[in-house]
Amino acid sequence: MPKTRGRHKQTGAQSRNSGSPRYGKPGALADLLARPASPLATLRARARAAEDWLTLVRSWLPADTASRVTSAVEREGRLTVYVASAAWAARLHFEVEALLTKVREQNGRIAAVQVKVLPPSRAGLR
Repeated sequence: MPKTRGRHKQTGAQSRNSGSPRYGKPGALADLLARPASPLATLRARARAAEDWLTLVRSWLPADTASRVTSAVEREGRLTVYVASAAWAARLHFEVEALLTKVREQNGRIAAVQVKVLPPSRAGLR
């Protein structure tokens, strides 16, 4: 029994409009990046917010502890502060209550401060 033509997907060579783009002319990358709701714009905003939190947290801590903070991220009403090692995380736990007070003055939606270990990136170090 021969195969019927309508049951199988046609390739570009078999279709009537071969050679024309399916979804129209491609747009410029700059137009895509300029959209306010683009994923890249959201990512940029989150990175900027994390950098702002890192600067604030470092300014509120003693100099020796501040230099060991690698990142600070706000998510779902919680500020997570990342430090270079478990030893520095233990030291920072003594500062959490004072840090939480300052964080709440800055942003009242934050209910907790969490400390986690995230070693600095080894990229570029040899």
